[in-house]
Amino acid sequence: MRTARTNKAAAAAAAAALPISWSIDHWPPDIYPGSPTRGRYVCRMNRASLMAAGALARVGRDLVVIGAGYARWLQRKTADVPGFANGAARDSSLPPAA
Repeated sequence: MRTARTNKAAAAAAAAALPISWSIDHWPPDIYPGSPTRGRYVCRMNRASLMAAGALARVGRDLVVIGAGYARWLQRKTADVPGFANGAARDSSLPPAA
């Protein structure tokens, strides 16, 4: 069972591995979901929860993903998916999920 301190440490480590922010149109290929098209879909389907987590902001007409908020959001979502490890928080000592 994880404690609040462990969860904060994991979220901080994940946030440190992500860029500060990026445009949805320029989604980094090494960050889930890995492409601008899939990133737009994830943001469209989860807009309310991403905004609540501080992971999504509008800058002019562009939607921008905030790295620290996105890391927190991913940490919350990965708990719901057994066997899933996000790219930013993946432990390199573990074998890749099948």
